[in-house]
Amino acid sequence: MSIQIRLISAADLAAVVALQDSCYSDNLYEPPELLARRLTAAPESCWLAESPAGELLAYLFCYPSVAGKVAPLGCPFQVASKPELLYLHDMAVSTKARGLGLASRLLQQAEDFASQYRLSRLALVAVQGSVGYWQRQGFIVQDQPTAEAQAALNSYRGEQARYMMKAF
Repeated sequence: MSIQIRLISAADLAAVVALQDSCYSDNLYEPPELLARRLTAAPESCWLAESPAGELLAYLFCYPSVAGKVAPLGCPFQVASKPELLYLHDMAVSTKARGLGLASRLLQQAEDFASQYRLSRLALVAVQGSVGYWQRQGFIVQDQPTAEAQAALNSYRGEQARYMMKAF
């Protein structure tokens, strides 16, 4: 199957919301209006994977940020004017596309984008027990977050959220 990776457009948001709903717990729900605001804030760093028929299979929302700054759940992106890294806020892969390597392809897309902007690190918040997955991708849990970062992590209620970073 020839899968295309491309930038997300506003026309894709309904499918993105449907995929988000199928992949995340109710605690992690973020409304469509917020996703639209995020896409507007960082349109060049939000991608999707689609089938030849145009079916959404996976997506990744990212934005330029600074080390140690954790995005609270349900808040708009705050794109850094002097970024230090690319922050991966939200990735989802449909159940029928699991095992196709789409998460790896989207992660590579993020690394390539970051490299173009001379950023050599990625950061994210691991939720839903995904720390092990992200560790296998080279991410390291960042212990001892600032009080502000810990408050942001606490916004991911019941998800055992952990801030992680990867240098490449």
